[in-house]
Amino acid sequence: MSSQGPEPSAAGQPSLGIPLATLMQDLGYRCTGMISVFQRTLKEIGVNANNTSATAVLGESDVARVLSMMSRTYSGLDETAAMLSLSAAVFGNEFPEMRKLQTWDVDVVISCFMENNPDLDWHFVFRQLDHQDFVVFDQGGLTVLLKGAKVVYKDLYQFPINAFFGRWSNPKGQLSFLKQAIQFSSELFVRNQNVSRRIVSIEASITNANVRTMIQNWSTLPWNLLDLLETLLALSESDLYDEVKIISESACQQSPELVAMGLAQIKEPWNSLHKELTASIVHIVLGGNHPHWNFVVTRIWQTSQKYLMNMLLTMYAKEPTSITRALDVAQEVKALAQILESQPYGFSIDLAALASRRDFLNLEKWLLDHIRQDGDVFIKACLDFLNEKVASQIWRQESVMMQTVPLSPVVIETFIKILTAHSSTMSAENAEYFREILTTIETSGEENTNGERTKFSPDVEAEANSYYERIYKGVFTISNMVEVLQNFKVSPDPRKQEVYKCMVHSLLEEYRWFTTYPEKELAITSVLFGALIQNQLFTLVAQWMALRYVLDALRQPVGSLLFKFGSQALAQFQGRLPEWPQYCSLLLQIPHLPQALPQVIANIKNIQKQSGSESQGGPATSDTAYVETSESAAQNGGQSGNPSAVFTALQLDSSLSGDQNYPVPPEEVQDQILFIVNNVSFTNLETKVADMSELLSSTYLRWFGYYLVDKRASQEPNFHSLYLELLDKLKLPLLNKYVLHETYASIHVLLNSDKTVELYDERKVLKTLGTWLGSQTLARDRPIKQKNLSIKDLLLEGHDKQRLIVVIPFVCKVLEQCATSRVFKPPNPWLMAIMKLMAELYQFGQLKSNLIFEIEILCKKINLEITAITPTTLLRNRPLQSTPATSAAAPPMPQSVPTPVINPSAPIASSQDESSVGFPNLASFITFNPNVPIFNAQPSLRRIVHIAIDRAIREIITPVVERSVTIASIASRELVIKDFALEPNEEKMRKAGQLMVQSLAGSLASVTCREPVRISMTSHMRTLLLQNGFSEQTVPDQAIYVTVQDNLDLACSVIEKTAAEKAVPEIDEALGPAFLSRRKHRERTTQPFYDMQVYAGSRYPSSLPESLRLKPGGLTQQQLRTYEDFARLPRHVAEERARGMPVPNRIDPRQEAIGMYGMQPIPPQTFEDPSGPLSNQLVLEKFSALITELEKLVMINSNLTLASLPPQHDITALMRQIPILVTQSINRDETALLFSQKIMSMIYKDDSPLARETFVLLLDKLCELSKKVAREVTGWLLYADDERKYNVPVTISFIQQRLIAIQELDQQLARLIESGRLSLIDFTVKLIRKCIMEDPPLATQHDFFNTIDLMSKLVARTKAPELEPTVALLEDLRKRTALLPLRDAQNKDGENSNLREPLAMLFTEWVRLFVHPASNEKAHAQFILQLQQQGIPMADDVSILFFRVCTELSVENYLKQKLNNAPPVMAAQAVDAFARLIVLLVRYHPDQLSGASANVAKHNLVTKMLSIIVLVLVHAHEQKKNFFNPKPFLRLFSTLLNDLHANEQHLQPIYFEILSAISNTFHTLQPGFLPGFTFSWLQLISHRHFMPKLLMAENQRGWPFFQRLMADLFKFLQPFLRQGEMTEPLKLLYKGTLRILLVLLHDVPEFLCDYHFSFVDVIPHNCIQLRNLILSAFPRNMKLPDPFTPNLRVENLPEISHAPTVLSDYTSTLVQNGFKQDVDLYLKTRGPVSFLIDLRSRLVNSSASQSQTGFHYNIQLVNSLVLYVGVQAIAQSQGKQGQGIPAIAPSPPMDIFQQLVVDLDTEGRYFFLSAIANQLRYPNSHTHYFSCVLLYLFSEANQEIIQEQITRVLLERLIVNRPHPYGLLITFIELIRNSRYNFWEHTNFIRCAPDIERLFTSVAKSINAGA
Repeated sequence: MSSQGPEPSAAGQPSLGIPLATLMQDLGYRCTGMISVFQRTLKEIGVNANNTSATAVLGESDVARVLSMMSRTYSGLDETAAMLSLSAAVFGNEFPEMRKLQTWDVDVVISCFMENNPDLDWHFVFRQLDHQDFVVFDQGGLTVLLKGAKVVYKDLYQFPINAFFGRWSNPKGQLSFLKQAIQFSSELFVRNQNVSRRIVSIEASITNANVRTMIQNWSTLPWNLLDLLETLLALSESDLYDEVKIISESACQQSPELVAMGLAQIKEPWNSLHKELTASIVHIVLGGNHPHWNFVVTRIWQTSQKYLMNMLLTMYAKEPTSITRALDVAQEVKALAQILESQPYGFSIDLAALASRRDFLNLEKWLLDHIRQDGDVFIKACLDFLNEKVASQIWRQESVMMQTVPLSPVVIETFIKILTAHSSTMSAENAEYFREILTTIETSGEENTNGERTKFSPDVEAEANSYYERIYKGVFTISNMVEVLQNFKVSPDPRKQEVYKCMVHSLLEEYRWFTTYPEKELAITSVLFGALIQNQLFTLVAQWMALRYVLDALRQPVGSLLFKFGSQALAQFQGRLPEWPQYCSLLLQIPHLPQALPQVIANIKNIQKQSGSESQGGPATSDTAYVETSESAAQNGGQSGNPSAVFTALQLDSSLSGDQNYPVPPEEVQDQILFIVNNVSFTNLETKVADMSELLSSTYLRWFGYYLVDKRASQEPNFHSLYLELLDKLKLPLLNKYVLHETYASIHVLLNSDKTVELYDERKVLKTLGTWLGSQTLARDRPIKQKNLSIKDLLLEGHDKQRLIVVIPFVCKVLEQCATSRVFKPPNPWLMAIMKLMAELYQFGQLKSNLIFEIEILCKKINLEITAITPTTLLRNRPLQSTPATSAAAPPMPQSVPTPVINPSAPIASSQDESSVGFPNLASFITFNPNVPIFNAQPSLRRIVHIAIDRAIREIITPVVERSVTIASIASRELVIKDFALEPNEEKMRKAGQLMVQSLAGSLASVTCREPVRISMTSHMRTLLLQNGFSEQTVPDQAIYVTVQDNLDLACSVIEKTAAEKAVPEIDEALGPAFLSRRKHRERTTQPFYDMQVYAGSRYPSSLPESLRLKPGGLTQQQLRTYEDFARLPRHVAEERARGMPVPNRIDPRQEAIGMYGMQPIPPQTFEDPSGPLSNQLVLEKFSALITELEKLVMINSNLTLASLPPQHDITALMRQIPILVTQSINRDETALLFSQKIMSMIYKDDSPLARETFVLLLDKLCELSKKVAREVTGWLLYADDERKYNVPVTISFIQQRLIAIQELDQQLARLIESGRLSLIDFTVKLIRKCIMEDPPLATQHDFFNTIDLMSKLVARTKAPELEPTVALLEDLRKRTALLPLRDAQNKDGENSNLREPLAMLFTEWVRLFVHPASNEKAHAQFILQLQQQGIPMADDVSILFFRVCTELSVENYLKQKLNNAPPVMAAQAVDAFARLIVLLVRYHPDQLSGASANVAKHNLVTKMLSIIVLVLVHAHEQKKNFFNPKPFLRLFSTLLNDLHANEQHLQPIYFEILSAISNTFHTLQPGFLPGFTFSWLQLISHRHFMPKLLMAENQRGWPFFQRLMADLFKFLQPFLRQGEMTEPLKLLYKGTLRILLVLLHDVPEFLCDYHFSFVDVIPHNCIQLRNLILSAFPRNMKLPDPFTPNLRVENLPEISHAPTVLSDYTSTLVQNGFKQDVDLYLKTRGPVSFLIDLRSRLVNSSASQSQTGFHYNIQLVNSLVLYVGVQAIAQSQGKQGQGIPAIAPSPPMDIFQQLVVDLDTEGRYFFLSAIANQLRYPNSHTHYFSCVLLYLFSEANQEIIQEQITRVLLERLIVNRPHPYGLLITFIELIRNSRYNFWEHTNFIRCAPDIERLFTSVAKSINAGA
């Protein structure tokens, strides 16, 4: 309830304590049908409607609650019997005349309220809706409130909407009203006359008609209320944030401008929703794409300057390129100077730079003022700004979309000028930062910073060219030209300065064409070039470029044109070399320069000596920073040139693609054009087209086409239609041509870029361009020309080069536009041809799901069914293509291949290859095998090896390093944080993390990259050799394999080292928060450190053993050594060699292969036997020689065995070499298969044991090396139709070597014999004898079950002589089954350890048979028969031990498997097998045994087995105590019940006896004895194959068993239930008990009826609902009359004279206490009198019992006495009167009851009355009798305490949740309704307290409502 306003008035609380709203809801809609009826309702609560004589009036809170109730319940309030009964009681005779309504009549209610209290404050009434029950669910609830308001205010626009604003204590209800009002009744906000705070309104000062119209439109929206916006923002601070956000987002969609102006009026601080809404609308409001944005921006600035600044900063943070819009906004509000003072500085600096570019600001003065004001802080901001701009420019040059507005050169120069002037006052950090930025600017390339080439006017270019013509014609000398340029450079004439710039720029531009110059002109140019450097005529950036060109030229081969140019130019500026010491160092690194230019080298060395640097110059100066930086980049993986295009299906127009120097408009024109494009929309398209036509001259069309495609269409797919419309309106065909060309060009770049394959964002841009291309062409019925783009070829190339992830989404987006075409839609042949290829890709291309999804979307767009399209066969018939990995990185192969002899002095690879080497020091570590002579004969080949290794490393290194570092960093971070949770020293933590992550990352990278690097090195080496004229005959594959193998470790070590180095900063960053927390902890306190997140996040620290548990203060030295050991792990061989360390001899792969077989190593071979792969021919030749030699040696030593041979014997040596030979083969599987065929033939060829053993072992090794060989060998041995394989000794060898599975062999032999192959019987008999009869046996009899069973059938059918060996075998097997140890031990101690072992073996054999996939019922029966033949089930001692062993082994196996995290099915195999064994032993038990019937014997067997299981379970429970695991026993009993059910038909005669035995077992295992088994026990007694079977047994035979189990459960729960508070496990157990009872109540209620006494006897008295659940059961064939029926006469019911069935023994307690005889005597004679006097004392517990139970009285005795006396009284009455109505008049039974109710104290009387109430159940003679007894005792009681206790016993059972016993209900209804008992006059206990009074009123109301 709201804290505002007064408390509810007294009128709202009637005499019965029911509020008006509650009473109305109870009466229903009828009470508002007429004014008179509602006035009668008001009178019920003591309110006079006309207020003439009322003692109380309705207050605002009362009215508000009524309105709230009506709003909630305006529909769905159905009339129930209780409602009709109450209405009849309230309205009396008027009730029949009341009209039935479907909802509340609000007019009637409000009119009566106004009549009752004319002074009601209705605004306060609606404010009082702020209480916890108020909520408006839908439009109907809102309508109720509005109807009520309309009655009061007449005009709905007077509705007090303000009452719903502000902060409520019930925000959920407040939001529900506002939400419904906004959605369904917005006029409440729009035209409400009580609202004054509107966001915008029409003012006189606004004269613009369009603006006034716009404001009028806004005025029709509810969002124009500032109070509404404030309220929603306040509500968002509660847990209703998501709901408020949805409402607010709809406001932003309807009118973002209005929301923005409203947010500007919200006072600070702004909450999170305020900020989020601002961010969502800022681009719409400030973007300028909506009309009258200037009015909105100006109004926001006038309202809150700070909010507009916040909007600008938000927009800039999301998109830095929006700085142009920020400048437009600043100019619009005329506040540029104020906005430039804002922070952060990055925004204001960017805005200032753009403003100066548009001549709005003097940038130089602004920078100076702020540096003077803010000092080094502002300088740092300027440096950050410059760094970001330069970085963005670099990205732009690399075709990455720009994220910021570029700077003009003038602006950059201004920044550099100002920062340079203040470089002396900068901090050291900023000065170093400034130098780095300068270096980056200088290395940004020959293009200007804005990415556009410098353009000069034609006349300036003509004049500059004229000067060059003069110098080339000899008119000018070099000195003349230098003089002219010097004059022009310092001339005040701008034109001369332009000519100077043009001449310098042209000279640098021509460098790329120097190789085409004639020698004379090149010589002149080189001298001029050097002279300009010498005379400092280049600008700073141009001079650095010129120096780099000279350096690049000098690196070219001696004698080349470029080398001549470089040497001549260098000669001109040698005098300036001392200024650039690092440039001198770079010159010294050119290898051929000392021979070509010795004087220059000598001069450089002299310069270095003079400067004191022998090897290098001094620190880098700014003059050489660019050269040094770019040189370093070239040496560390710079690009080797433009890679060849991956796709050839896309070709650009050569007439356009060659001309990249198109004119660019001036900056001011660019800005105007971009402004038009920014603000164009469909509404202003005509105007913008006219403006654009004036600015866009024909010379700028190419530039605009590039801009429109690259900056707009590729990034803004939603505006494609707008841009196409713009192009149509411009009507410039040439522009359309340029746009299409630029589209193809952008697509060409993205298709061929590797980034597109890797990055989703790049593919997204490509898909956008595909849509743009299709919109330009197909959607407008224009074809995509084959010469530009062949889509089918593109798909085929994408498939061949594994780039379908790029191609398919692009093609789909292009073809989707066919949906709007008239020409290219299906069935267009061109389109269908492509779709058929797409169908083949879809069905046979093994595409990923995302590509399949793209094709499906395309088909849906163009109305095609992909499965209905006939696919092509292009892909399936297409020959295999070479992988792109080998061809993409290699330069093109020369057209003609010369003889493979290379001049050693000539470079083997091009300069492109030279520059492509990313690891320059790699060459010094590459090793070449001296046994490969070609590298000595052709040393230049070493360069090819170097390049191949380098390319392979660069190809693999990036993904491997990134993946390895990521995985290692995550693993290291998690482990270090947990291990160092108590370590306060972050340095120890950092060191440990670095050591661990370096080792993990390096090792993972090495393992991951090894095979890919090997393949890549081989591929690159082959490619480079072929490109340089070396065929396979010149350089054989063996040489390549050896070289790759020798240098594989080196390549892996480079990747490993890179990963280790990159991992260090990653782990430092990951552990940064942990380092910081330790430093802060050390600063705050001296207490020991511990990481709470680790302790709170897992049980890890506390679960460790003591020896490993962390100690306060950090890790011990021993624990730290674990991390230090990472640094001691062995490093890569190549890495150690690189460090100059001695390394051991390389381990030959053949030695590793030898080690696999445990044989002695052999010495390494020479080059004729390389360690790399060998050709197939060579392998076969070697194998032939080895196998021939081996065969000879075996024949010579045929009398020996393999085990007897010495380790160094020649046979073992040859056996080691054959598997090694397989590993050296190129195709291991095929080679191994050929070897195995030869060896298999030799196995059957030679009969000697040595030969058989040797060749079978060799065959086994080949199977290990090749899975294909293993499959082939197994398949041949089992399924091939070859008589050779039926060789017993050989088959035995195969079985011993496990090349054949015995079970599969058994099935195959049985199948063949059954099919008629009787010739196999002799082989099978011999094989079985060998495997089973010999010692040690290779198999068991059950392994050959199928074969033995089939032979038994054959013998039974025929007595042929040829079957005599079979008969003999079967007889021997029968004799063998009688285990002599078992029979001998039958009369010995069952614990004999010698007997346990064979019994365990028997059980193990049974488990194996049970789980075998081929096992069946027949095999199981055969095993049981063998057990019976051995006498195990019949011999008591042996059988007891056997079942005990089975139980223990199955349980032990279950626990062990669970400990090893085995799957549940595997863990339970032994348990399930034991359960099945029990069932089968019973099922197949002999019919007669020892003269006893079979059924008795089976029952005894079951009892015996269950008893043993119980003993094992109890033993485990007592031994393990708290660690006892009941799951295996639960599984055992559960499986046993399932298997018994499956075999129910076979066990039908004794099935119930088995269930009874199991029930007895469960009784033995009851929770009271074994609490650790409680939950499993509860599951078992409620098992679906146990509980229903017992309860549904014939003649209710199973009921006593289940009643006993339920009693066991209640007895166990009794002490816990009595306490009241239970733990979670007990709550779960109680919940399970309730579920069982509910099942019984629903399915077998008669069971609860008949045993009710036994159950309530053990249920504590405080468990009222549990008792009610049992007592409310009634027979299913009985239909109970409604207890609330008026004038119901229970005694007239036919069932009331029938006595119920009571199966519980309620007399035994009386007999045990010697009480029954005395009771019987008194009931017959009504004497002696002493019986009544002593009655109370005889019900008292003894002292021992009182201490045990906690009660003074014997409750069970009281219950038995009450029921027994009542039954006897009913019997006496029926005997006397002959009817079922017992006499309640004074009688012996009533004497006993009256004596007890008077004589007992409060506790005893409660137990006595509860015993009577326990018999108030469904209609029967007991219920009627005890109901009459209870009412009689109430009416005759002379003490009010007795009446109070009777009421309590009845009432406490009624106030709990349903169900309620029927007899209880009718008794209480009779008590309170019948005036005879004067129930309501007992005010002493009915109205002793307000809560008690309300309780009785509520119960009475419920009963009356039911009536």
